[in-house]
Amino acid sequence: MMTSLMRRLHRDESGYALVVAILLLSIMMVSLVVALDAGSSAFRESEYGVRWARTLTIAEAGIDDAIVTLGQDRAATSPCPSGGGATCSDDDGEYQVDWTSAADGSVTITSTGYYPTLAGAQFDRQIQVLLEPIPSFNYAIFSQNDLEVKNNEVVNGSIYSSGSVLIKNNTVVCGSVVSASGTVTIELNTTIVKENAATGCQDEEANVWAGGSIAADNGVIINGNAMASAPSGTVCDATSDDYSITGGTVVGQATACGKITSVATDPQAGVGSTPPAVQTMPGFTFSNNNYPSLTCYPSTGTCGPANTSATAYSDFNTYKSVNVNAMAGNFAIWQTSPTKDTAIDLEDIYLTGDLTIITNAPIDFGNTGTISSSVPAELVVISTYVPPDGTSCTTNGGDCSIYSQNAIVFDNGDDTDLTDGIAGLLYTTGKMSIKNQGSAADGAIYAGSMDIKNGYNITYNSRIARVLGFGAGLEPTLWQELTT
Repeated sequence: MMTSLMRRLHRDESGYALVVAILLLSIMMVSLVVALDAGSSAFRESEYGVRWARTLTIAEAGIDDAIVTLGQDRAATSPCPSGGGATCSDDDGEYQVDWTSAADGSVTITSTGYYPTLAGAQFDRQIQVLLEPIPSFNYAIFSQNDLEVKNNEVVNGSIYSSGSVLIKNNTVVCGSVVSASGTVTIELNTTIVKENAATGCQDEEANVWAGGSIAADNGVIINGNAMASAPSGTVCDATSDDYSITGGTVVGQATACGKITSVATDPQAGVGSTPPAVQTMPGFTFSNNNYPSLTCYPSTGTCGPANTSATAYSDFNTYKSVNVNAMAGNFAIWQTSPTKDTAIDLEDIYLTGDLTIITNAPIDFGNTGTISSSVPAELVVISTYVPPDGTSCTTNGGDCSIYSQNAIVFDNGDDTDLTDGIAGLLYTTGKMSIKNQGSAADGAIYAGSMDIKNGYNITYNSRIARVLGFGAGLEPTLWQELTT
């Protein structure tokens, strides 16, 4: 009886297992569907991200191709500009690219990438890159030969000479001094400082580095390091007068291949070091493409140093005399057989905008005049005139490439504000001389050789670091993605 009852109960439960199995299978199937959908969604998101990133790569390919094209020909035009139907191809899609050039030599490139094609674009991304000329001017004063900075000057920025450097009495240099292959002589009470609160100069290294000896007088203080280096293979001697550091005070480390008699925090005598690298003057190449608005003397023919006029300098000087109070723009003056008697007259000019003067003739800033401006302006003066061998150019005159006398001032506005006033670049592969108290400028002066006397104060201004005609290279300084 009991056995029969148990059999009936088991028969009644035999359908439960199937129900449970079906229920579990249903749950597993739902879970599988959810998992498969999640995986598919993740795959779609991943594929979306890959294609989105690939579109940016396509746009960047347009930027890269534009940089190559501009490196070969600055006047080139795009084969696939924006807004038209023409496209350029990349392995992953198509792009359109164009560029615009500014008067300062910078180039703005805009590139739009399309995936997979412009006509069937699923994605498009646009980027813009600003290219600027590689900086050519990084020193306040640069001389290809021996350099003299005389008496009571204030230089805010570093000084370089391929030869020797003489810094005379009571001068303040807020920056470093480099002599590639000569000696550095620093006379009474001159200081090499890291900052100058009166002019806003700060964060300079204040080092003195010579490819020879460093000789300092009483009262001279070098606030950074001093290093007297010697050519490779020199046997250093801590008692030798060669490649020595003598006199004055070195606040930082003093390292010399020879002896050290200076007061120094950390003297390292008889220790060799590599001399400074010899630097060359930035080379200038004239190109009409750099100056979309250019006034040329002579006015006929192709403007350039091969097309000259016997009256180019006098024609420009006539223009200057009429427009002396409203000078701005780009001027090229190509004089036939230039001499010291065919000088370009820039005395007492007043700027109403940026002014560039390019010439193969000498430049004369005259005597006791202030160059002022109604707006922040850059003044670039380039003279390729090189005086004949055997002639001299000193602070008392002579045959000079660029010359000024007695209180020539480029009005720099607020001494501590480098964005206002005039920032000037004076450049010549020849000879430059500047004389006497009161002369001052923001910017830089570069010359084959120079003589600067009695209180010429100069503050390096990075506004002139990039100047047209110096170096063909461009470098990206801004990258941004635009909203399409």
